[in-house]
Amino acid sequence: MKKFGLSALPKALTLIWLIGLALFLSLGRVDAQSLRDPTLPPTDGGSANSSLGGASLGAEAGAMTVIVRNGHPYLVVGTRLYAQGQKLGQARIERITETEIWLREGGVLRKLPQFTGIQRRTVSPVAVRPVCKSSTSKTSPSVAPCAGAQP
Repeated sequence: MKKFGLSALPKALTLIWLIGLALFLSLGRVDAQSLRDPTLPPTDGGSANSSLGGASLGAEAGAMTVIVRNGHPYLVVGTRLYAQGQKLGQARIERITETEIWLREGGVLRKLPQFTGIQRRTVSPVAVRPVCKSSTSKTSPSVAPCAGAQP
């Protein structure tokens, strides 16, 4: 059996130090975002032209919200409210519903869905069988059983 002396200790410490240094360097740098100057307006955050202009209409449809104030629907884009008839970039808002926004731009009417992949439809009512009360009820003995009911 071989005994480890004091000569092996500096080698082990050097090895541990090198492993720790390698791990520290392998973690990589974390690049922090620069802080925004609060005295300047947002660069592109609330701009209607950038979020709804041209070909990006379908991709940015989820960035819009519809709210109702005093019975009138408004489109919320960024921090701005748009009512029916107002211009949103180059397009005019024709109609605002809870599920879609209709925009007219250059004679072309486009429908933007508020929720992509979801369609609203009405469901036909299901036939409900009448509830029959038994004639042996203690609370209302005068109720006759339903016609065609099986005992």
